[in-house]
Amino acid sequence: MPVGRDGQATEPRSPGPLPQAEGSGGLSPARAAAGEVPPRPSRLAYLSLGSNLGNREGNLAEAVRRLAGTSGVEVRRVSSVYETAPVGGPPQGDFLNLAVEVVTTLSPRELLATCQRIEADLGRKRSVRWGPRTIDLDLLLYEGVTSADPELTLPHPRLLERQFVLLPLAEIAPDLVLPDGRTAAQASRMDRHSSRGQKRARPRFRG
Repeated sequence: MPVGRDGQATEPRSPGPLPQAEGSGGLSPARAAAGEVPPRPSRLAYLSLGSNLGNREGNLAEAVRRLAGTSGVEVRRVSSVYETAPVGGPPQGDFLNLAVEVVTTLSPRELLATCQRIEADLGRKRSVRWGPRTIDLDLLLYEGVTSADPELTLPHPRLLERQFVLLPLAEIAPDLVLPDGRTAAQASRMDRHSSRGQKRARPRFRG
């Protein structure tokens, strides 16, 4: 499954939390009457990945590879890698961050569980809040879903506050409309001069 296509959106996004994914139709009446189970609809989702322990870029590449290898997940776009200073938590090294666009038939909770499983498999430890980590996968947006559940808040509650999220997101989906009505490109320009969100010239990952 190809990963990391051209980071530019091919057409403007329509207003709303997320554009609609293609290929989400149901069964015809005849097939439904025959007892066939309708396919699960495909939905767009956006994730933020980060690492500041060990082989940081290798951790990101492996997390993207595992996402792409998950049944029900198609990785559509992967941003460049950005190096950013840590936000909050104890003193620690800089992060490498990127954003990923996926089309998925998994539910939001199933996608979250997939992210948490990848984190655990790659050695993520949760002993210190906002502490250093081998890998971090955050679900930012999921098409058509909002949630105030503390275990899964959608859109991500700190999406609009983090340049290390907004800059990679704007690269792969500049016209994506965010919860506050701005596009990702517009939001990414917020406080840019006070941020260390400098793009590094690295190739995109390939599956």
